[in-house]
Amino acid sequence: MNGDLKSKLKQENTQLVHRVNELEEQLKDQETRAEQNLQEQLRRHREAFSKMERDKNTQMELLTSRNKSLEEDNSEMSLSMIRLKSQTERLDEVSCAGFF
Repeated sequence: MNGDLKSKLKQENTQLVHRVNELEEQLKDQETRAEQNLQEQLRRHREAFSKMERDKNTQMELLTSRNKSLEEDNSEMSLSMIRLKSQTERLDEVSCAGFF
């Protein structure tokens, strides 16, 4: 009976060792997959961030260009306004001189 018990315990121990080995392999596989998933997510986030940065820079360039164009237009209009105001004043002077 003692021999049967030892044999049974040895068999159970062997089965448990195999089960522990299987579980360790499963754990290692899951850790590997988790690391791969994490790296993939990081890669996607980096790509998305880079795209957002490129889009932001493009938008900034467009807005800077538009701002410069509007400032140039404003300058031209200011000069035109000064010139037209001067012409209007001269015309007013000529008109007033004609009445006297």
